[in-house]
Amino acid sequence: MGVTTFGGVLIVPTELTLSGDHRVDWITIGSHTNLANGCSILPGSCLASETMIGNLTRISRETKSKYGEVFMGIPARTMPFQMPPRPEIQDQIETLPFWHTCSSHYVSKCLLLSIYSFGGLVGGSIIHAMLVYGLYRCRSYIRHQILQQIIERLRQDHEQFICPFLGNTQWLIRLFRVGGAHIGKNSIVADISCLTDFYLITIGDDTRLNVRSQILCHSFEQRILKQAPVSIGNSCILMTSSIVMAGCKLMGNNRLYPLTLIMKNDQLPLNTHWKGLPAQSCTIKARLSRLTIAHNDPVKYQQGYETINKLFLWYERIASVYTRVNESQFMNYGYADMDEYIDDHTGYYSRKLYEQVLANVTLTDKNVLEINCDRGAGAAWCVHTHAPHSYIGIDPSQDVINLCQRLYATISRLSFVVANAAKHLPFENESIDIIFCIQATHAFDEPVAITQFANEVTRVLRPNGYLLWSSDELIIEEKINITKNVLYELDIQSKSRTDFIQRCIQSEKQEYFRLFAGLPGIQICEDMSQGRLEYWRVVFRKKTITTDMSVI
Repeated sequence: MGVTTFGGVLIVPTELTLSGDHRVDWITIGSHTNLANGCSILPGSCLASETMIGNLTRISRETKSKYGEVFMGIPARTMPFQMPPRPEIQDQIETLPFWHTCSSHYVSKCLLLSIYSFGGLVGGSIIHAMLVYGLYRCRSYIRHQILQQIIERLRQDHEQFICPFLGNTQWLIRLFRVGGAHIGKNSIVADISCLTDFYLITIGDDTRLNVRSQILCHSFEQRILKQAPVSIGNSCILMTSSIVMAGCKLMGNNRLYPLTLIMKNDQLPLNTHWKGLPAQSCTIKARLSRLTIAHNDPVKYQQGYETINKLFLWYERIASVYTRVNESQFMNYGYADMDEYIDDHTGYYSRKLYEQVLANVTLTDKNVLEINCDRGAGAAWCVHTHAPHSYIGIDPSQDVINLCQRLYATISRLSFVVANAAKHLPFENESIDIIFCIQATHAFDEPVAITQFANEVTRVLRPNGYLLWSSDELIIEEKINITKNVLYELDIQSKSRTDFIQRCIQSEKQEYFRLFAGLPGIQICEDMSQGRLEYWRVVFRKKTITTDMSVI
């Protein structure tokens, strides 16, 4: 009972084997299961209750389903989150009387024949289009069920008989504009089914939507209709069967490969390509900050350049996804004492790294600034544990800050701001008591960025304020090498982190997650093991400026 299906769902109980046999097998679908657009349920599939099947997902007999799980991908993979609890209310599905359906069908066909009898093929097509889109614009004022059904059937007839001839032409674009869509110059849409909820769609110039690509501005969440606008920038290409969900924003020059799903409220950076279910970036940004790395081997230099650029892109992606997964609430390597061993994946060792950085420095009643706060879990822990007067986390990524604000909006004294510490800190002079950053300054790719960072830190720190990270205005208070502790923690956590990556990440994307997780075998760990790279905890204090004035 209570199974919900959406458009283009295929439930296929038959299959043709390689030997030529035609077989039939049972398909079992549990109660309150949701089957999203374009998903396929193959023979032998068995879905537990409260299961959610994502768009374009393929379910087969090999899919092992448990209560409340969410599946996406081809083949289906379990997502690291579950369906939200279903409200304890009875489903209220309204059944339309049979005579309503018959009446609306009869009236709509009579209207259709009258329109084309009166206006002919050309005139009738124009009248039909004007009637459909005129009624579409004022649909919110029409409440009568039979009238709504008549309008819907007229729209379906228009899509079947007229719109196929308008595909890939500017006439179809004009129809979308009449319906309320904002579409720029020289854009092409393959057919009418590519767009829904026209009035919520904005498309830039020179954009292409191929056959069966879709922009969906609505979703049904527990049978509640929710809508959000979608914005597609200039020069974007949506290939066959790609789907953009409600609330998404493509910044421009984006390419979505076939069978790609852009999840709800995702924002795609400029000049990026995406593929997969859910979508993952498959190219680097066209232009990122220029690296100034001196290297004798041009090939190795180019490889390093591409790797770092990809890491910058993946940092933002990793930091803003999997919001319900406890294993990824922190993004630093962590710290472990040499005499402890706890294979913990709830952030224990990451919090210990915060404790090490903050050792001998009190945050109580201080104004604290954290550089590149990642997903905000460390900031929230510091506020709960140390009770600062105020605590501000900054990050250059708007997506990351949006996530932090959503997760920790209820914590007083804690706020998050979009800012790039390598360019400018948006705070008054001498207004911050303590600034610290954990694994953040590796993103400063040019010497001038490091200099600017030091200048900005010096400007906003109060006299005797601390930077837990050189300029001639900062005094080294404490400097401790904790490389061994970090390596030991990485060794302890390697198994659980590897398991998380294998469970939740597509195989072709696991390389970058391994880099961020610090798993054995990556270059950073090898360099630390061989002594070529060290991990230091350093405390700087800003000099107190004193002025000696001679008394005359």
